[in-house]
Amino acid sequence: MLRPILKLKELELSIRGTQITFAPRISVFLANMLEADEITCTYKSANCKMPCSTCTVLVENLNNMNLSKEDVILRTPELMASVIQNGKANDYSIHNQKNVFWDFL
Repeated sequence: MLRPILKLKELELSIRGTQITFAPRISVFLANMLEADEITCTYKSANCKMPCSTCTVLVENLNNMNLSKEDVILRTPELMASVIQNGKANDYSIHNQKNVFWDFL
């Protein structure tokens, strides 16, 4: 469906009479990010404790510009597997689903 857009070098959008030029390839990539995030089984609700699909930052800290690197813990497959095995999936805003690939080294 997006293939014709990808063939264009530039795309112009008119918003309130102002022409905006953007790169279609970047737009297609950004549009697919939400779809790719579905793979992580992260809740998609405004009431989530940790709504980010790539890290475990609490919702109230997402706009905190003073977070240190230690405060931003990435959602790795190993961490998410241990969270589910320890019964803390709800605390991390992920669905309690066992991944069949966790059984393989």
